[in-house]
Amino acid sequence: MSAVIADLRFAFRVLAKSPGFVAVAVVTLGLAIGVNSAVFSLVNGLILRPIVPHNPAEVVSVFTARKESNRDYRQFSYAEYTTLAEARETFSDVTAINFSLAGISRGQEPMRRAFVFLVADNFFTFMGVQPAAGRFFSPEEGRPNANIPVVVASYGLWQRMGGGSDVVGSVLRVNGAPHTVIGVAPDGFSGISGLIAPELWLPLGLHSTTSSAFSGGDRGPDLASPRTYALNVMARLAPGLALADAQPRMPVIAARLTAIQPPDATGTRELQVMAPSRFSISTSPSDDGPLGLMSVLLAGMAGVVLLIASLNLINMLLARGAARAREIALRLAIGASRWQIVRQLLVEGLVLSLAGGAVGLALANWANAGLQRSFSTLLGSMNFSVAADLRPDAVVLAATIGFSILATLVFSLGPALKASRADLVGDLKSQGADSTGTGRLNRFFTPRNVLVMAQMSLSLVLIFTGGLFFRGALKAGGLDLGFEPEGVVLTEMDFSLANTPQAEAMRRIEATTERVRRLPGVQSVGWTTLVPYGNLTNSERLVPADAPPRTAGADGQEQGASGVSASVTPEYFASIGVPLLRGRTFTALESQKRDTSRVCILDEGLARQLFPGKDALGQRVRLTQTPRDGSPSDMEVVGIVGRHRHDVMDEDGPARRIYFPMAQAYSAGAWLSVRYSTSDPAAIESAIQALRRELRQTDADLPILQQLAFPALLDKSITLWGVRLGAVMFGVFGGIALLLAVVGVYGVMAYMVERRTREIGIRVALGAERRDVFSLVARQGVLQTAVAVTLGLGLSLAAGRVLSAMLFSVSPADPISLLVAVVLLSASALAACLVPARRAMRVSPLTALRSE
Repeated sequence: MSAVIADLRFAFRVLAKSPGFVAVAVVTLGLAIGVNSAVFSLVNGLILRPIVPHNPAEVVSVFTARKESNRDYRQFSYAEYTTLAEARETFSDVTAINFSLAGISRGQEPMRRAFVFLVADNFFTFMGVQPAAGRFFSPEEGRPNANIPVVVASYGLWQRMGGGSDVVGSVLRVNGAPHTVIGVAPDGFSGISGLIAPELWLPLGLHSTTSSAFSGGDRGPDLASPRTYALNVMARLAPGLALADAQPRMPVIAARLTAIQPPDATGTRELQVMAPSRFSISTSPSDDGPLGLMSVLLAGMAGVVLLIASLNLINMLLARGAARAREIALRLAIGASRWQIVRQLLVEGLVLSLAGGAVGLALANWANAGLQRSFSTLLGSMNFSVAADLRPDAVVLAATIGFSILATLVFSLGPALKASRADLVGDLKSQGADSTGTGRLNRFFTPRNVLVMAQMSLSLVLIFTGGLFFRGALKAGGLDLGFEPEGVVLTEMDFSLANTPQAEAMRRIEATTERVRRLPGVQSVGWTTLVPYGNLTNSERLVPADAPPRTAGADGQEQGASGVSASVTPEYFASIGVPLLRGRTFTALESQKRDTSRVCILDEGLARQLFPGKDALGQRVRLTQTPRDGSPSDMEVVGIVGRHRHDVMDEDGPARRIYFPMAQAYSAGAWLSVRYSTSDPAAIESAIQALRRELRQTDADLPILQQLAFPALLDKSITLWGVRLGAVMFGVFGGIALLLAVVGVYGVMAYMVERRTREIGIRVALGAERRDVFSLVARQGVLQTAVAVTLGLGLSLAAGRVLSAMLFSVSPADPISLLVAVVLLSASALAACLVPARRAMRVSPLTALRSE
């Protein structure tokens, strides 16, 4: 121990004599370790930290699909849930969840909308958590239609309420009705997602008093009805049962569910089990999606940055070791062992690494705090709270120390071993000059030059990767939307927040429309239940009305076609600039009265898919899932509109769509869309103020949630944000890699000039011109850059193929990104060679010879 302490003291003394070297080394390591710590914080918060606190490997999600070619997935009924819970030979425990929207307020605070989770009474026990305060739900409170007004608050909501001990027993208003807080969920518990968390948990007994978040937004029907499919199901596998062993048992359980279906139910169903997704809230199986893949990819890229920094430090230490050759030879000559020399140099490297780690941890904390704020702002616009904690914690601190030790071993061990194998006689005689007797090829491929070329090749890969994501972000921001957002003001409302009946809500919508239409500059006024780029999606599957049911796999094709569905009023298409191609829009009567003839409007993409080779106008189509309210599932196509995007990630062009009249597929959540005759930003801002005043004068109780220009809504798109985030993060990686490569090239070339000062002086004394000296140095830099770029091109193309699944509308071999990366790296590397080359031109022969 005393020897290590002595080594530490000596390391501090030696490093204090080289402040420039220490500063460059610490900054280099700080950037690399900071990137790795930041990415590890992200991966730890999103991927590694378990969602289910108790035995997460036992938990599976259960899905049900129809055994027909359309393979529609849906949620479970309460009767199906209890039947699954009875399958004790397969599941040791089963719980149910639903996701709902609710208006939340406390005291005199204004109501705000948030997502809430409705859960079975055993949900928290299933998850293996204990309340931070109070208690969780009882079986009586979870009974269908119990309507006992109790809630469990999230830990974050409790803290925003003051975190007092009197929270249990306090009252929150949910959709205008008082509810008693009976408990508080533990800190960090999100329920079923690694990213988002609800504000409140409600018992299933309150299902009929809340609005569904993803099924239309109307008040929930009777949960005890066998036709109410409203529950997502999770289960724990029986002891000793693996996931692969559970799937073969599903047909037996599925037969039990088929047996309890209502008499008029069509088709049989099958069950699927899979590990829960960390990010998706869906009724159909899904993986972790782009966030999971991006986290893994970021971890790989961060590792490459650490490798580049380590290669940089290896070069610096090799150069430093050569400069200290006499010192090390002298220590060996007076009795020091090789192990003592290696240990001393490793301790010096560890000091540098820990200093770099401290800088890196500060950078990681700053970066992840910004990312956390970005997540919170984005998800806050969707009424979610952020469950993931991306800030560095004890685990991240331990990982940072691990990165520091790893970096020490990578960049210190090789130079230390090389330095300990000193040639005592040669090094003691050496005056610090490189031998001129070695061949050009050997001198070109010295370890230092090979390392710097490796740095440059890896840097080219990261610059190219950043270019791919940047190009994707540019394309995502410049897509042909198919509609015209400029000059449109959107107002989001939710009539479920005060439990407004449908008839009353439709009356208020009509009255509001008439008043807004008379405002100056207004061209059209429409309403929709689902706005493009609004971060939520609702879809329906259609088949031609005369299409017979087919069994799954009958011809290998799914039956019918799916389309994003929305309910609209007649002027909606004009309000957002979507052209009506054929037919008509809805009539005022169809939009206001529920019992009129069932009609729909298709976009041209869905129309062509359903009726290839013929006109869909006037045809009849049928929903593959019968509407929950029992209304007819078949309808006439009365209009065809142009295709337009619903989201950045629409596959195969703009999403296919189906529209219903507002009253025939009512949703309490709706958007008012108002098109003005101007798109000037200042005029639109004034119009927003005037519209807000008019809405309040028309109906002071309108449940307005937000009001903004349509282009502002586009900027809040979560998928567009994700594409831009990828561009920023990979661009940061590329920028850091480029900086490290430039530092590495400059260091090697400057070292080469210093070591060959005597040779250069002799050349000048013998008549060499300054341009010859410049060429001597620059030629090596050009050749190194050419070799590195050649190797980097191959690695970049391979990386592009790996990234192809994550790229947005960009080829994995995008020539523009590749050209920009090559030019940027080459120009930077050659610029780094310029200063040492110009320094070599100024070498005086007398000074060079006197130095020997």
